[in-house]
Amino acid sequence: MSFADEDEFNSFIYRDHLLPHVTSDAVAKALTGFELDLRPGKDWAWLAIAVRRSLALTMRHVSDSPERTSDADVRGHLEDLSDVAGSAWLRLFECEDEAESRLFAFAFSRWDGRGGTDAGGGLVIGEPPEFQRYKAAIAELDWLAGFMRDAAKAIDVPRKQWRGPERKALNMQRGQCLAPIFEAAFGRQPTTNNWPSGSHMKPSAFMEFYQRMVALAFGDRSTPNISAVLKAACRRHRAAPVQFADDMISGL
Repeated sequence: MSFADEDEFNSFIYRDHLLPHVTSDAVAKALTGFELDLRPGKDWAWLAIAVRRSLALTMRHVSDSPERTSDADVRGHLEDLSDVAGSAWLRLFECEDEAESRLFAFAFSRWDGRGGTDAGGGLVIGEPPEFQRYKAAIAELDWLAGFMRDAAKAIDVPRKQWRGPERKALNMQRGQCLAPIFEAAFGRQPTTNNWPSGSHMKPSAFMEFYQRMVALAFGDRSTPNISAVLKAACRRHRAAPVQFADDMISGL
């Protein structure tokens, strides 16, 4: 793989391709009516790059995300497959003698005699390899059913709910990554309030920015318990701000 210039290389390294729809026009549209103006020296193109690259850091492979298949579902799927293999084994094991005789005759008709016993006079006796393979395959189905059943039993299904806590941790990470972007773009400290507990209250500017950017990037138009999530993100930001690579987001 080759790159035309450093910008193209950085675009690849910092995963712009994962969120290509987070463009300057899209960010500007998403922030229509937003209460804060961009600081001098910052524009929509800069903000789009900053949001796109900061949020790309939080993207995980599906096998490591809250959206992955649950252990309970995996266990159930393996149990179902074990039942399928076991049922197939039983049906084949109970194959009628006449049907099995026809299978033997068919295999014998295609046999060239190799591996058999020469009885003389051009007669070879023995069991055709294809028929041996047929019997071995049936035995393997029985093994397969047991193997998948044992593998299913070995999966430890958590007693507690796990999707909610993992989604919360992911949203906190997103908030922590967006906090320095918000500061640089609007010149304000990211803060939160207890919205929406009070009907007279509206979300803080940072909460609104976070939700609009996450909606644009991932389609998540609401964040469960957003106040608690972003309060934790702001505490983390104050204690240990995210450190981006020097050439990841210029002017940060």
